[in-house]
Amino acid sequence: MRRRTLPAGAVPGAVAGPALGGSAEGGSGPSVTPAGRTWRNDAGALIATTGTADRVSVTDPGLAVDPLNPDHSLMNQESQSTDSAGRPHAIISYVPGRFGRCTTASVADRTANGRAFHVRRTASGTWRKTEIPVPLKSSRRTRPLLDRYDNAYASLPHGRIAGASAASHHTDWTLLYDGAGLNAFGEVLIDETRPAQDGVLPVMYQERSTSPGTTPSALHVADFRLPA
Repeated sequence: MRRRTLPAGAVPGAVAGPALGGSAEGGSGPSVTPAGRTWRNDAGALIATTGTADRVSVTDPGLAVDPLNPDHSLMNQESQSTDSAGRPHAIISYVPGRFGRCTTASVADRTANGRAFHVRRTASGTWRKTEIPVPLKSSRRTRPLLDRYDNAYASLPHGRIAGASAASHHTDWTLLYDGAGLNAFGEVLIDETRPAQDGVLPVMYQERSTSPGTTPSALHVADFRLPA
């Protein structure tokens, strides 16, 4: 596999904030016990037990932490991660209401006006949502990752990466890498084990085909160095 170093950015003024070095190709919230039998809602109240008549229902209280009306082309909790305190961080995406009251063509509308949102549980137990100010330009998923300092990263379609600092309570989302030069097609994947093991944010992407649907294209992995 051909290897090369790619430029990357950082959030200005952040102390131990999210940053990317060069790239070389190459228990909170609604939960279930490890045994998979006892189900609890956001407040920790028991709502169901697998194998009994008490099953999880959409009418059970405390399950929806971020209500949204229909017709926004929502992709709900498309990916998630946890911080050093075990608090959940999820990415959802949809077309915000400022672009119209409802969507009529999910793929086209998400590509034109979709935005990703970072939904996380705070230390006080409340939930907070922040829009990531980067157009999706895709109907596909965004994936989150947190570094050793609990700075958050969002791996967006087409190989773009945004970041937000823990110091700002993850409100200062900024584009760190615009994917220039990757020619990445659609959704990308990340390996959540390597930040702790190797100190990198690994992004696997496929090059855009010269003839989509008929001509195969190469897969690559780009490793972005995280703050040491």
